Amino acid sequence: MKNKLLTISLIALLSIVLWISVSLSDVYITTVEVPIKFVDLPNGYSMGSTSVDKVLLQIKGKGWELAKLTIGGRQDFIISAHRRIGNRKEDLDNFLKLNEWLSSSLQVLEIVPTQIEYSIDKTSTKRVPLARNFKFDFRLGYGPVSSVTIGPQLVDIEGPMSILQGIDSIKTGFREIQDVADDVNIKLPLICPEGISIFESECTIKFDVQKIVERSFDGIVVETRNVPSFRELVLYPAKINVVLKGGISRLGKLTNDSLKAYVDFWTALKEENKTIEPQVECPQFTDYVGAQPKKLEYIIKRY
Repeated sequence: MKNKLLTISLIALLSIVLWISVSLSDVYITTVEVPIKFVDLPNGYSMGSTSVDKVLLQIKGKGWELAKLTIGGRQDFIISAHRRIGNRKEDLDNFLKLNEWLSSSLQVLEIVPTQIEYSIDKTSTKRVPLARNFKFDFRLGYGPVSSVTIGPQLVDIEGPMSILQGIDSIKTGFREIQDVADDVNIKLPLICPEGISIFESECTIKFDVQKIVERSFDGIVVETRNVPSFRELVLYPAKINVVLKGGISRLGKLTNDSLKAYVDFWTALKEENKTIEPQVECPQFTDYVGAQPKKLEYIIKRY
């Protein structure tokens, strides 16, 4: 029984192979899409604009030959720039012989489009900044306590001058991170616009993250500013308690000297009810929550 099944299987397999062999010996017509590749560019020049970057080829040939195009890996349609510069317009038929992968046994019936327009520009370099392309969502009660640093801040790009003129920045790859509660130090790839090259492949994103808390700084002296020499601005009380919000470690390192509270004489002069709210200058990466008392009484003395 086993031998019989094996014989039947071999006969079926040979039949399939014979059918495929006969079928692939027939002539077929197929359409393939291939990318365009330019060669023979002058030294110091590169590709500028091009009307198309792919071509459709309608090809006639035996099944075996057409199958090779599919299983033989990616092919490029080669176009020679003949080391000439400037704007060019060419018939794509002129480059069929240059594409050796289109063997003599294959017949190209149609090329779409039939012509291509392109430019060869002088190669140049340019230094541009990186554009942020990321998003961070912080865990409840946490937040950033430092500037976001991107390294490098500037990158050099190279390509045809006509393309470089339209590029003002290079984007990082998009990244979104949820529930951030620790310092961030990640690498992101750089997105390279078509037609140019970048000397850097990635960048580093860094910033500090801490638990956000509130802290009171008591007895902050309120300064008086812009007081004329023949006047005196007297505040009551002369000190306030200030509440700031920020990273727990950052707030822990601050002292009363880290804050500045003041009242401007000319602002006080315009007040009608003889009370004024002091202005508070907070350290970087902290937020002003409020002060007690919120407003101060004052008198202006004349000499």
